[in-house]
Amino acid sequence: MLNLPPHPTRNLFSRKEWAAMIVIVLMIISLGTAGYANLHPDASLSDQLYKTLGLFTFGFSAPTGNIPWQLDLARWLAPALLSYAAVKTILLMLHGQLVLLRIRRLQNHAVVCGFGEYGWPIVQALAAQDIPTVVIEPDPMHSHLGWADNAGVYVLPGNARDANNLVKVNVTQAKYLLAVTESDAANTEVIVQAYQLKQADPESSLLQCIAHVQSHELAAVLYDDTVFSQDFAHFSARIINRQQLAARWLLLQHGPDTELINDIPRLEEIRILLLGNHAFVEDLMVRLTKLGHYGTAHPIHITLAGPQAAVQLEAINKRWPVLSEIINIKAKDIALGFLSAQNAQQLINSFKPHLIYLCAADTESTLIGAKALARLTLHCPVIVCQFADDLLTRSIESAFQSHAQFKFVYPTQEIFTVAAIFNATQDQLAIAIHNHYVESQIAAGDTAANNTSLVRWEDLPETLKDANRNQADHLQIKCRVITGSLHYTPEQIEHALSDKKILERLARMEHERWVAEKRLDGWHYTEGAKNIAARLSPSLISWEQLPESEREKDRNAVRNIPQLLRWIATQDKTINT
Repeated sequence: MLNLPPHPTRNLFSRKEWAAMIVIVLMIISLGTAGYANLHPDASLSDQLYKTLGLFTFGFSAPTGNIPWQLDLARWLAPALLSYAAVKTILLMLHGQLVLLRIRRLQNHAVVCGFGEYGWPIVQALAAQDIPTVVIEPDPMHSHLGWADNAGVYVLPGNARDANNLVKVNVTQAKYLLAVTESDAANTEVIVQAYQLKQADPESSLLQCIAHVQSHELAAVLYDDTVFSQDFAHFSARIINRQQLAARWLLLQHGPDTELINDIPRLEEIRILLLGNHAFVEDLMVRLTKLGHYGTAHPIHITLAGPQAAVQLEAINKRWPVLSEIINIKAKDIALGFLSAQNAQQLINSFKPHLIYLCAADTESTLIGAKALARLTLHCPVIVCQFADDLLTRSIESAFQSHAQFKFVYPTQEIFTVAAIFNATQDQLAIAIHNHYVESQIAAGDTAANNTSLVRWEDLPETLKDANRNQADHLQIKCRVITGSLHYTPEQIEHALSDKKILERLARMEHERWVAEKRLDGWHYTEGAKNIAARLSPSLISWEQLPESEREKDRNAVRNIPQLLRWIATQDKTINT
């Protein structure tokens, strides 16, 4: 752990110091009053107390040589205590200035704006990697300040939206900037201010920025902004959403292609039951719509079940009106209670899900829901998503050790590693996919003049970077589906692709995935030419309607999978050595 000085916002005195000082003050008053009473027996109690309080300001006066021992002791204790407090105050002020000076001299450090729900796990992840970290936090009494003190994490009190505070933490020399407050507006403003500061120092090293944005609409708008859509030599910025990252992690680790890996080839459709009313189910549903293409005859079929599932689905459909056009989805209002589990049993008997995700709103509901499901007759895996990590949460998991069908996962906890936040590993594959696309299109006679996607990864708009990331995620799905295994080699994939039926199946899966992604991003079909600004494309049609030249693009993407796997294996060996 970093051996850095404590943060400048610590309390002036500890609790033990306060207690000791109060005891000493009471002792001084008691001794002083008793001493003055002996010295001036005719004086009133008020006069005695007044003279005693004067001891704290060196206001002692009495005939020499005839001082009661109580008063003699009190007249020395009072100024000593006052001096201790004054010296402690001065040292703390100097300490705060010293800390600010050391912060300003930091380089290649991380700056985190916000110590709240989003910032706290990120700061922990950074500290675990021994990355020098400064947190800008407006709450001087935040509960995590003590942890920061012990962990060697600097905390600067103030508002991150104040550009002066970004200057104080030397953001232009930082390596990471993470704006993760509860406010979307504040987070984006912080990144824009950092961009402006870096523009004044274009020769400085790269600052990688993250802005947490909860609103899908705002994120879509910001994707077209220069600050977030383009990488510069000294600055790059990405928009993330914790629940979207969690949904991505969940499907990569516990999606249908992993949990149903032996069953997918025989299924006409994959039926998924989403239980619970946590806001996460929306992001999981959207992610399933984008990535849930497994080569089955029919799209995935989702039933959302919970106390107000119909209302929840109605709100989701308003935000994502094309969801129900891409997948089969319905809602079922149901109270998943421990004492009324038969209601869930009826739903399960009628729907016959292949996979169940339990996403309850809180830990207590998760416990009740999991216990209720354990009472039922189930023939499918149950993925219990937990969004807290406390004693009760862990007790739920330990109570189900004998239930092999149940898996307990922590989606929003697993994503908070430095590599995951900055997409370090997954972007390698996405970059390789993009580079292959550029090479193949240029070889086919395409040019950057008529295809704006034929640019370097750094110059690619963030929407297209995300598209490549999605393709990289689905590449793993394709490999699992055709091999029936979680572990595969480039040679196995290459051998499987020699079968034209498998090649055609995967190419079709890729096209269906691409169409779903574009439609969710607001694209529409046009009979005319592709128009990026208007989000129009003539390729948003079924595989059967697709021209052969467009089908061949999908086939080429699939044929390139073994090469990509070999490249990634080479990169992993290089990193490990």
